[in-house]
Amino acid sequence: MSDIVNTDPVSPEAAEHILGTGDLSKLTTHQRVEYYAAVCRSMGLNPLTRPFRFMSFQGQTVMYATRDCTDQLRQLRKISIAITDKHLDGDLFIVTAQATTADGRRDEDVGAVTIGKLMGEARANATMKAMTKAKRRVTLSICGLGMLSEDEVETLPGAMTFAHDATSYRDADEPHRAVAAAATRPPRKVEEQTKPTTERTDGQWKIWLDKLRAACDVLYRRDEVVEVANRSSVGDAISTGPEWVQREIAAILADNYARFPAEDETGDLPEVEIAGAEKMASG
Repeated sequence: MSDIVNTDPVSPEAAEHILGTGDLSKLTTHQRVEYYAAVCRSMGLNPLTRPFRFMSFQGQTVMYATRDCTDQLRQLRKISIAITDKHLDGDLFIVTAQATTADGRRDEDVGAVTIGKLMGEARANATMKAMTKAKRRVTLSICGLGMLSEDEVETLPGAMTFAHDATSYRDADEPHRAVAAAATRPPRKVEEQTKPTTERTDGQWKIWLDKLRAACDVLYRRDEVVEVANRSSVGDAISTGPEWVQREIAAILADNYARFPAEDETGDLPEVEIAGAEKMASG
């Protein structure tokens, strides 16, 4: 790390900008790696677990905390969490979590998600997400970290996330662009579909999503994930499916993009036939 600092120092102008605004956009990749490592060292976190990632949003670049960060903080600082309140407020499910440190300090924070008309497993997942958000937010708060958690970053439209050692923001945002592009394509006419997507029940949607996951599991390259994301059946589902299905599709595609970082695509990887991916996903 010392070689990075010596060969690529932060200029006084960039340092002034960072200290005054918190915006890390002027850091080079080398400087960002050193900054990331320094923050991890100062907090006793293991940098190999990637407790932080970077986000570019509305012209600024900031660091945000991942699940690994809050999990490690609770263990290192002996923080216990208790859920003190759960209630519905219109379409919102709001959870209040209380954190207590070993020396008796306490703090509270909330996590909220939109429940709307979600039913069954989708509703259960939303309630668990609200609890998770509350726990992570109060963990960061009691530790004095004024940064977003990954749950909150997911709700910011247009936010681009990337690792500390990423060389490009574009690579990190590719899953979001693919999902957005699919969502803007008009759905096929009903007569062209084997089954209108709007007529699927929640159970049928779950089966469709399982087939999409299975189709992605056999892929070996990032460009194959792009091809699956661009399938007309996936675009139809994003355009016409319920909100919880759209979120699941976005998560599946994002997870598979993460399997194949763009910088790792230069090696020789085995070919795989994905012509059947659309058929598997179309249910």
